[in-house]
Amino acid sequence: MLKPKRLIASVKKDADLPSIIFFCCVHGNEKAGFIALTSFFEEIEKHTDKIQGNLYAVFGNQEAYLQQHRFIDKDLNRIWTKSHMDEAIQGSNVSEYHELTEMYNLLYSILGETKGQVYAIDLHTTSGPTKPFIVMNDALKNRAFVRDLGYPVIFNVESFIEGALLNLLNDLGHASLAFEGGEHYAENSVHELKKFCYKSLYHTGIVSAENLIEMGISESNFKSKKAHYFEMIFRQNLKPNDKFEMCGNYLNFQKLQKGERIARLNGEGIYAPKAYQIFMPLYQSKGEDGFFYVRHINRFKLKVARILRTMHFENILTILPGVKKLNFYTLIIPRAIEKYIPKRFMFALGYRKSIEIEDSNLCYTKQERKLQTLPKLSSFKSPYHNLT
Repeated sequence: MLKPKRLIASVKKDADLPSIIFFCCVHGNEKAGFIALTSFFEEIEKHTDKIQGNLYAVFGNQEAYLQQHRFIDKDLNRIWTKSHMDEAIQGSNVSEYHELTEMYNLLYSILGETKGQVYAIDLHTTSGPTKPFIVMNDALKNRAFVRDLGYPVIFNVESFIEGALLNLLNDLGHASLAFEGGEHYAENSVHELKKFCYKSLYHTGIVSAENLIEMGISESNFKSKKAHYFEMIFRQNLKPNDKFEMCGNYLNFQKLQKGERIARLNGEGIYAPKAYQIFMPLYQSKGEDGFFYVRHINRFKLKVARILRTMHFENILTILPGVKKLNFYTLIIPRAIEKYIPKRFMFALGYRKSIEIEDSNLCYTKQERKLQTLPKLSSFKSPYHNLT
């Protein structure tokens, strides 16, 4: 098996036009994304005259791909934080720090030559059977992009997982999302991932509907219905030495019965506390996420949340004792009054609880970000600190 190039392919037109950066194989065993992007760019390069934008395909974990593992030493989609980058700069022998360094430097180069809107799209597959879905940070810019794509959209994963690549890109002010195209080795996964790439061309305005049809892409492959929205409310965390096994073959969004045994962890049963819907159950040997619980969000609540954000309603919270702004993006909330401010209310205001900031108080960071420049890796600073 040959080692893939870090920059798989690119189409460059004009720095002022929109750009899409596609990522694949951030988890090395999710090969469908690489196959889909390779085929997609082979077709696109025959029609570059119809493209009004810039396209890039970036490969993730090369070594894990060669060894057919999710990762070698650390999950590459959990280390995009200041502390991990500091270790990478110091020359640690962790395999994924080498991958991070090369990916970061390539991103620095790509973002340095773009001036228009940037869309970051990370292609994934899952260890269990599933219909395609989108996972993203709940930023209004992201909502605007996905609302007509026709897929289930899951919010709030960023409150449970720190260090994802797309968290960093979202915090730089770019529209960013992960698209899960199906089960790792299902025949249809490559088709779904490739189909999403064409939808992205249409919904970013990089290729018109007329030109897509001229390219031989049927309208059903790029036009869709309204999205459906879900929020993540629980994550079953796994430690490196845990023995974890799902009980039964669960599908994404499958409704559970209260008290139903769904998994075993270190010999103890795990039972559903309520009739939640299960999401991304783990059916592979490596991974830090056993499963998640999600529930549906109606569009009316999303509209109310959008209004509250545009009103900067979070400023009212600063009248409470001890609540203050660390900077433009971060609210500090004393633990003593945490119980009086529901987390769901903070999520509605566009904030997520930050795991990365070490403080005696709780810190919530804002999802809506002004566009920032990605610094060189050697001078990287956490986007959560020293912001005005």
